[in-house]
Amino acid sequence: GDFVPAAPSILRRSRARRGGKRVRFAQVTVYYFARRQGFTCVPSAGGSSLGMAPRHHRARRYSLSQFAHLRQVSHRQHLRQHLRREKLRARRRELTQNGTVPSAEAAGLTLADVSDDDLDVGQVEVGDYFYLQPLPTKRRRALLRASGVRRIDAEERQELRALRLSREQCGCLCRLTCEPRTCACSQAGIQCQ
Repeated sequence: GDFVPAAPSILRRSRARRGGKRVRFAQVTVYYFARRQGFTCVPSAGGSSLGMAPRHHRARRYSLSQFAHLRQVSHRQHLRQHLRREKLRARRRELTQNGTVPSAEAAGLTLADVSDDDLDVGQVEVGDYFYLQPLPTKRRRALLRASGVRRIDAEERQELRALRLSREQCGCLCRLTCEPRTCACSQAGIQCQ
């Protein structure tokens, strides 16, 4: 019989097609929003939530290298602030014998009392530090005040507390078999959890 050459592989054809067209980004646009009280998320630590204004007030364009440098500087600043707060807590614990003895000196310490020399920034890899850590209630309130929020809606705090409680009581009390007359899931019109 006649020799029939094998058809070219589909994989090779698709690779060849993909090779010529690649998406490349030249710049990054960063939009800046004013901070507002949230009303959109449920913080685990309680208190009010953080949010942002509906429209941005500024936009900046960066090259990829500029943006990478900006992020690195920003991450280092966040890390430095985090280490400063940790060092302040440790000093206060030392001065109060692990929080058991009141100390006027400990109460008077502020972040300004912790110098850069006291921080072990070199010991922590900036990339290993998680930047979106939950903020305590006091810090969130302070951020809102610093951003010009005059009145923090206290009603949101109660609503968030109710949401957190309702999330803890998820599902029903059925064991092994579902009892539709007493099953909260069945009564709500959803499958028994």
